[in-house]
Amino acid sequence: MDPERGKVVTVSDAERIEKEFEAVTGFVSTGSTPLAGGASRVTWEVRAGGDRFVVQAARGDTARDMLGEFELLQVLAREGLPVPEPIAAGSPDGRAILVSARVAGETLGGRVLRALDESGRAALARDFAKAAADIHRVGTPSVAGLAVAAEPVDQVDAYRDVRLALAPDRPVLALAEWWLRNHPPEAAPTVLCHGDLRLGNLIVEDGTLRAVIDWELAHLGHPAEDLGWSCVRAWRFGGQGAALGCVDRETLLADYERFGGSPVSADTLRHHEVLGTWKWGLMCLLQAEAHLSGVVNDLEMLAIGRRVVENEYDLLRLLGWRPDPDVVSERGAEIREMDRPVASLGDGLSGSGTGIVPTIGALKDALVGESEGESSDYRRRLQRSVSEMIAREASVAPRVSTRRVERLVELGVPDHGRLAEEISSGERIADARLLDLLGDEVLDQILVVNPGYVGRVDDIA
Repeated sequence: MDPERGKVVTVSDAERIEKEFEAVTGFVSTGSTPLAGGASRVTWEVRAGGDRFVVQAARGDTARDMLGEFELLQVLAREGLPVPEPIAAGSPDGRAILVSARVAGETLGGRVLRALDESGRAALARDFAKAAADIHRVGTPSVAGLAVAAEPVDQVDAYRDVRLALAPDRPVLALAEWWLRNHPPEAAPTVLCHGDLRLGNLIVEDGTLRAVIDWELAHLGHPAEDLGWSCVRAWRFGGQGAALGCVDRETLLADYERFGGSPVSADTLRHHEVLGTWKWGLMCLLQAEAHLSGVVNDLEMLAIGRRVVENEYDLLRLLGWRPDPDVVSERGAEIREMDRPVASLGDGLSGSGTGIVPTIGALKDALVGESEGESSDYRRRLQRSVSEMIAREASVAPRVSTRRVERLVELGVPDHGRLAEEISSGERIADARLLDLLGDEVLDQILVVNPGYVGRVDDIA
């Protein structure tokens, strides 16, 4: 069983990964076990000669340049950074694989945080700050010639194309993009960035950071990029600290500078936290699009697309909006009063007018596909969660849709695509009603998608 995605793993999967391992290492496998993977890779532990190794293999059409990552890991290991020992890489069976030594410890963010008290979380945050400072001190000559050494990319420009392709009618994402362009970070030396530096990509044992893993997104960039990404709410895993769910932002910056990182101002960190939150929202839509376009067939990836509204909520909070507790209570009561089982939903609810994406119709189609195959406990929990979300949306769709139209009338725009365009151009920014009206719409949607998200301990602006 794939422990993260809950899908059944076959004997042929194990045989293939062991043969690939043997082909690139020359070692004889004595067994293998699937580990938590991700959207772009499958991950296994393979045993050989009394040692344990981690083997990552590209997943379908989402293959990454693992040979380039292997070369980078070799450089980082020589520099003394906390990375797993790189063993081998290659493409012996038509897909790229990367083999490294297994490092003992935990990677799942929630488990890491639950095992630590307040002082333990502060200590882990210090380890993280030191690792970030050490990564950012790796000189560009050390990585010269590697794929990561390409010219830094303007990430706002790069992700703008994603927004226009997948979310041209989501005004909160347009507002965040406008804010990023008009609140640039302070200049800083270009450094090596991990690209996904956060809980989940750290191996932690007994509260100590043992290794930083998953370097597939490494690139040259601004040092605050990695720090801001670690503050994105999705990576707090329910923790009460804005940084890694462990400490406040000021403590992270102080620790980072104390371990040799370049000084980073609070405003520059805020820019990169907004950037990271905006990017993660767009990445959620990209995962859903992979399912909708037929690249993969995965209800979980489709459902992740709905998390875009969590990021929109967080973006508005970072930009100064505050939800009205009375309105939160009233809207929550609407859902509780009108909730009904998913079995009662009619076939006509392919789209509900709520603005929530992916649509009810897409989710229902994916649920049908799931029910036709073998399911683990994890997948059954996922199916139940999606069914409950559909039921919540169906119960409040008329009211939510009506309020959605009323907001457009108040703003004097025909649709959300036009509103997003006016925000992008800057002509709507001075409208004093904008944040509250956008916040009201996002509140309607977040209470359908994830009712417990508002006001949780990690809801830190």
